[in-house]
Amino acid sequence: MRADRDLPPDRDPMGRMALFSSQASPAPTGTLLIDCSSCRRETPVSTVQLVRSAFPFSLHLPFIRRYHSFMRCPACGRRTWVRIRWQV
Repeated sequence: MRADRDLPPDRDPMGRMALFSSQASPAPTGTLLIDCSSCRRETPVSTVQLVRSAFPFSLHLPFIRRYHSFMRCPACGRRTWVRIRWQV
């Protein structure tokens, strides 16, 4: 017997499409997002990871620039200007 005859005709094609899709799933609500000015990636982080990225030195100028915090980016690992926001 062939395997394709044993499969139900109303099979969900989204399983295979989801496996090979390149769209990133949105971050869940209530998480912190770090947007890097160098690598242009937006990374969801926990509060502990945010503190680790800010240690030992960080600078925060909330009303001066679009990317208002100077700290280590969790995506690329460079010290650069980032934007920190809360996903609501």
